[in-house]
Amino acid sequence: MAGFKGAGLAAIALLILCFWYLGAAWLSGKLPLGGRAQAEEPGTPATYLCEAPFHTDIALPLYDPLFDWAAELKDELPAWLPPDTYILFGWGDSVFFTRVLQPEDMTPGRVLSALAGLNETAVRIVPVDGGSVDEFCNPIAVDTEGRAALIAHIRETLERDRKGELRMIPTPVPGEILVRAKGRYSIFNTCNQWTAAALGKAGLPRSLFAPFAWNVTSPLQGARETDTEEVTLYN
Repeated sequence: MAGFKGAGLAAIALLILCFWYLGAAWLSGKLPLGGRAQAEEPGTPATYLCEAPFHTDIALPLYDPLFDWAAELKDELPAWLPPDTYILFGWGDSVFFTRVLQPEDMTPGRVLSALAGLNETAVRIVPVDGGSVDEFCNPIAVDTEGRAALIAHIRETLERDRKGELRMIPTPVPGEILVRAKGRYSIFNTCNQWTAAALGKAGLPRSLFAPFAWNVTSPLQGARETDTEEVTLYN
């Protein structure tokens, strides 16, 4: 009887935790932190935010005028990539990136080990065709200062050895690059939290608590809708 009572209390505690977790995520998405006024109209090269069901990436030009990613990743990227190539950057649990390749790979053990922060983290880097990046990513209205902040956020996350070389992680996924990263993945520090932090450094609206992909995209969408309404009002 005591065992059933303990199990019941644990279940109730878990339900309460889930309620507060989801409630905090919802409230943070509805009441995001506002960004600063961008110093200029976003121009070329464009910056993108790419959304998957449970993950978000930042997409930057391979040959960015502010930083040459081709030189930074010269030992990892193919030499034949065209000049208009974009690079997707996403932070997360290294086991998710290397072993959870299909839905059936999402085992309870892997999920729990990631949420408990037991695994190494990585930045996943994926080159994509610049001519099609806007088909699955949305442009971000960010100025040059903001884009520089995004680049700095990514570079500060990458781990390096004593010689200053990037610490690579082997991956079975063709075309992807994994670099060992700083930070620990957890239930309170997910891949989307990393992206939201980057947006905040760039002066863009963001959720303070962003465990889900929609926490990252919703503040930006809300800002776009507000800008559209203001243009309609004053024109």
